[in-house]
Amino acid sequence: MGSQGFPLVREGENPMTIFRHSPFVPRPRVSRGDASRSRLAWLRSAVLMLAMMLAGVPARAQTLGLRGSHDRKAALSRLVIVGDSLSAGFQNGSLLDSQQPHGYAALVAAQAGVPLTLPLIAPPGIPNVLELISVGPPPNIIRAPGTSTGRDDIFAQATNLAVPGHNVEDALVTRPGPPIDDLTDLVLGPPGLLAGVARSQLEWAEALHPTTILVWIGNNDVLGAALAADPSLVTPIAQFRAEFTELMNRLDATGAALVVANIPDVTVVPALTPTEDIVEETGLPLFVIGPILGIDDRDFVTPQGIALIPGILSNPSSGPLPSSVVLRAAQAAQIRATVNAYDEIIDDDARKHGAALVNIHALLHRILVHGFEANGVRMTNEFLGGIFSLDGVHPTNTGYAIVANAFIRALDRNFDAEIQTVDVEKVAASDPLVFPGIEPPDSLERHVDPDTGKAMQALFAPNRAAAHR
Repeated sequence: MGSQGFPLVREGENPMTIFRHSPFVPRPRVSRGDASRSRLAWLRSAVLMLAMMLAGVPARAQTLGLRGSHDRKAALSRLVIVGDSLSAGFQNGSLLDSQQPHGYAALVAAQAGVPLTLPLIAPPGIPNVLELISVGPPPNIIRAPGTSTGRDDIFAQATNLAVPGHNVEDALVTRPGPPIDDLTDLVLGPPGLLAGVARSQLEWAEALHPTTILVWIGNNDVLGAALAADPSLVTPIAQFRAEFTELMNRLDATGAALVVANIPDVTVVPALTPTEDIVEETGLPLFVIGPILGIDDRDFVTPQGIALIPGILSNPSSGPLPSSVVLRAAQAAQIRATVNAYDEIIDDDARKHGAALVNIHALLHRILVHGFEANGVRMTNEFLGGIFSLDGVHPTNTGYAIVANAFIRALDRNFDAEIQTVDVEKVAASDPLVFPGIEPPDSLERHVDPDTGKAMQALFAPNRAAAHR
């Protein structure tokens, strides 16, 4: 048996053979006296199936029965996670053992009282974690010194398979391989590589015999393009549809209950600053700074661009901002349209497979418009606003708790999981990035560091080489 009771499967072996050939799984027995009743029951089932087909019920729904309804409970005893950095518990620019348990997936497992094995990474994390020394202004943020030794336990078989930087294609096909030198290797490699087994996220999910799978993948198919201010870098919609459909088909074939989250509007992250905030922070009207900086209404500026603004304003002849650091309003609209198309695909596949859908898109939009209040503190999506961590892309402990509750409510609503939600106020009270009673002043210095912005852009850049495919 594998970690936390997961059966291990040999390379190339059909996972179901473990149960088919097991002496502990008795074959069904029908006595002679029951034979006629069995034949009658079979005939009734066949007639019912035919009636459903004639009524236009999809074939997959016929085989799943009441899947996804309140009459089918999700068994979380073997919980598996497929996703990217947001599902891995990445925070403050790092995958780090002291932060990973605060991720939404770990919180869901803890609330449900079920095991979830995390591929814990030793301090100071990979990459080295960002640390807030002082809120300022300006905030003093540094990278922790030192070098991580990698996995805390190379013999632990991860059941949270989410890999920072992965897009949908990566989840399908990207495998680890020696040398162990990137996050794909660290998350998906040990302990399989010790026995010569290398599997992608999807392949491990199939091999681990999950009873429930949480799926949140696809953010990186568009996020890197937004941070690079280049919509041409998004994964084409047709490609996304083909890859996501394959992923869902194969995950559904495991027989596990599926919970699937959609993609938020990626322009809401504090790593991208809207023009209206720059107007407010400089105290100058748009008709003055717009021509100098080369920005217009509803544009967004990256952290690298924000760092250039003071110099340009003090010496206007050095402007405008390079196009590589400005996401134009039309480009932002194009990226949002792509996200909407992705979400339609996700919604369709969720319905097709009886999966619970978690609407992260709507959740983050509500926070953008209304904020989120806990313990009398109104948190926002702004940098150091309490929802996003120091890298300007990933949630804080509190942000992850809010996301965890969205997943829990979807499980409770669709599968009668009866999981208690996370006490967000309790989490916020101990969150080092929630500042009660402090309203940092609007300032060009209160933004994601340009080096951090560059690192996030590199992590999420699509079409990157996959050395281990």
